[in-house]
Amino acid sequence: MKLKILMTTVAALLLAGCQSEFTTSQNESSSSGNSEVSSTIEESQARSESTLSPEEEKEKAMMAELPDVSTKDWNLILVNNWNPIDETLEIPLEEAADQKEIDARIMEPYENWMNAASEAGYNIFLASSYRSVDRQRANYNNSIQQYINEGYSEEEATKMTEDYIAVPGGSEHHTGLALDMIDSEWLNAGKGLVPEYDTQETQHWLADTAADYGFILRFPKDKEEATGIEYESWHFRYVGVENAQFIQKYDLALEEYIELLEKAGKTEVR
Repeated sequence: MKLKILMTTVAALLLAGCQSEFTTSQNESSSSGNSEVSSTIEESQARSESTLSPEEEKEKAMMAELPDVSTKDWNLILVNNWNPIDETLEIPLEEAADQKEIDARIMEPYENWMNAASEAGYNIFLASSYRSVDRQRANYNNSIQQYINEGYSEEEATKMTEDYIAVPGGSEHHTGLALDMIDSEWLNAGKGLVPEYDTQETQHWLADTAADYGFILRFPKDKEEATGIEYESWHFRYVGVENAQFIQKYDLALEEYIELLEKAGKTEVR
């Protein structure tokens, strides 16, 4: 009887030991499995990130660096041929140079920029700034008529006009934030607002320093599809320093920058 009890006890102890080893083994296996799953997820994420296209990589970097701004900010108003200005918008205009008006809120950065130009030895002429919708309509119609007088069809004349002149209501000049600028020597030589102005040292200086004062070259080369306007070496637009520096850094058109802000949800009135 005692022998039977002893054997039963030994068996129980052996069974308990086996269960303990089994449990330990099971826990180790589970821990190993979780580690493998975690590693697999991390590897998958790494592979996913490594397969981003150059465009996706650029957008990811841009999204991470976007300034704390909104598309509703006054200095980011977007006006083009398919986004006409709200004609009820009140713009605080102030006379700048040569009896031309600009938005009063950009007077200080504009004057600082022009003072810097003068110190660098450049004499910049403000060819055009704020323009009413009625004035734009007159410019638009006169351009079309001029091309027709030269023998072009109305369709051809309209197309050629819209390469450089926005439709009435669609001109940035309605905002008071756009400036057409050339140097006085270029003007006195009988030349005007033409792409070839970028052959001049003054244009290079304006393009290089614009962002420091909150301005951008509004219609750059190779952005015609985004802007709807051909390259204009003379047309600058105020957007604010942080926006201008971001746009310059990533070589964006204003339309592309606004689209990026919208994608990031930066569209609330602040």
